Amino acid sequence: MNWIFLRISFFGFCLSFAGLLVAAEKGQARKALWTVKESILNPESAYFDPASGKIFVSNVAGKPADKDGIGWISVISFGKDGKPRASKVVEGLNAPKGLRANKGVLYVTDIDEVVKIDINTSKILTKIKVPDAKFLNDVGVSADGRVFVSDTIASKIYVIENDFASVFVEGPEFESPNGLLVVGNQLYVASWGFITVPSTFGAKVPGHLYSLDLATKKRTQVGMKPLGNLDGLEQTKNGDFIVSDWVAGKVFRVSKSGKTALIVDGIRNTADIGLMGNIILVPSMSTDQVFAYRL
Repeated sequence: MNWIFLRISFFGFCLSFAGLLVAAEKGQARKALWTVKESILNPESAYFDPASGKIFVSNVAGKPADKDGIGWISVISFGKDGKPRASKVVEGLNAPKGLRANKGVLYVTDIDEVVKIDINTSKILTKIKVPDAKFLNDVGVSADGRVFVSDTIASKIYVIENDFASVFVEGPEFESPNGLLVVGNQLYVASWGFITVPSTFGAKVPGHLYSLDLATKKRTQVGMKPLGNLDGLEQTKNGDFIVSDWVAGKVFRVSKSGKTALIVDGIRNTADIGLMGNIILVPSMSTDQVFAYRL
C-alpha cells in the first residue's frame, strides 16, 4: 500500500511539475507587475521616453481607420501610493497609433499623417501629411533625425525629412511592415505578413523580423521562420529583440541569430509594446488595458 501511495504521489508531483514547465513555456506563469485601465481605450502603443521619463499611450478610442477626432494620448504616472494612473494629455486625434520621441518631440502616426507634439507642453506642433498613405502604423527615428513610418496595409515605409514625407521602400516583399526600430545604421522591421485581404488584415504567410540598411536598403532577415502577425518592436540592452504578435496575443524575445523564446501569452491583441529598462509595457487593445511585465 505504501509503495502504491508513493508511486501515486510521485506521479502526481511529476504531473504538477510538468504543468508548471508548460505554463512557463507558454508565458502564463509570468504575472503582471501592474495594470492601468483608467483613461485607456483601444490602446495601440505604449512607449517609454527615456529623455522625459514619461510613459505615453496612444488610444485609438474609435475604429482604427476612422477620422472621428476622438482619439487621444495618455501619460502613465505613479502616485505617492506607488500605483500607476493614466491621464489624457493630448485629445482631438483620430486613431493615433505608433509613438516615438526625439529631442523633445513626440511623433504619433494618425491614419494618413504624422503628428508632432511638444513633450513639455503637450501642444501639437504640426501635422505632416503623408501622400497616398492608407494605414500609418509605427514610427522609428534615426540618429540624424530622419523619421521612418510604416504603412501596413500599403506595405510601405515612408521617411520624413524636414517635415516632408517620401517613400523609403515599398512592395509585397516587405511583408506589410508594422513595428519599426532604428539601431545604428539599420532599420529593424517587425512585419505583419503581406496583407492580401485589407478588410480583415488577412495574410497568407505570417511576418518576419528583418532589417534594412539605411544607406543601401539591403534587407537582412533575423531568423528563417515566420514569427507571426507582428506589431511592436523594441531591443534590450544585451541586443535581444522584444516583439509582439497581435493576433496570437503573445510577446517574444528574439536573439540576433533568430532564436525565439516566448515571454508573455494570453493577452488579447498585444499591440505596440514599449520597453522601460527591464519592464515590458504591453497594450491590450481588446480589453482597454496596459500591462507591465518584468523581463
